[in-house]
Amino acid sequence: MSCSRFSLAIIILSLLTMQNAFAFRCGNDLIVTGDSKLSVANKCGQPDWIDRWSEEIIGLPDTDFERRAARINERWIYNPGPGEFIRIITFTGSTVSAIETGGRGFIPASTKGRCDFDGFSLGVSPGVVAGRCGEPDAREQHYESVSRSIPGGRRQVSITVDEWTYNLGPTHFMRILTFRNGELIEIRTGEKGFR
Repeated sequence: MSCSRFSLAIIILSLLTMQNAFAFRCGNDLIVTGDSKLSVANKCGQPDWIDRWSEEIIGLPDTDFERRAARINERWIYNPGPGEFIRIITFTGSTVSAIETGGRGFIPASTKGRCDFDGFSLGVSPGVVAGRCGEPDAREQHYESVSRSIPGGRRQVSITVDEWTYNLGPTHFMRILTFRNGELIEIRTGEKGFR
């Protein structure tokens, strides 16, 4: 094989490998960026967990020609069980914008013992926490708004902040987990638990 054919073969292999980083299989079907929610649900079924947050683009702000366009974004979590890795599909509007691989799949909490909160890494989804630890004993939710300048306007993202509290009983301290737009940002120890 000549040098130029060898280089071409390397480039093609690199592109094929890169494409697979943005795709995964559900059975015999391939999920890729650009697919619709309906297509993903048809190929993979309903996810184990859905995180939602809103985003608003404001064009020509503070003028008579100000335009606003809002959309709801979603992150779908699929837990295939302990033999495989969790799959995370992010939708911007109604199309797949990112496909990621999470940690190892797991058996849902109803069939497991006490939860290991220290085993969670930041960035994990509430769906993974609920799957491993069960539903929290208390939930609080509030919203924040973050605005950033972009060419010709600004992008405003509504951030959903969830705080989950687990009461682990009188011999343990409560654990409080904070999520922003479906990603764990903090785990802290609360007051002494109770019956």
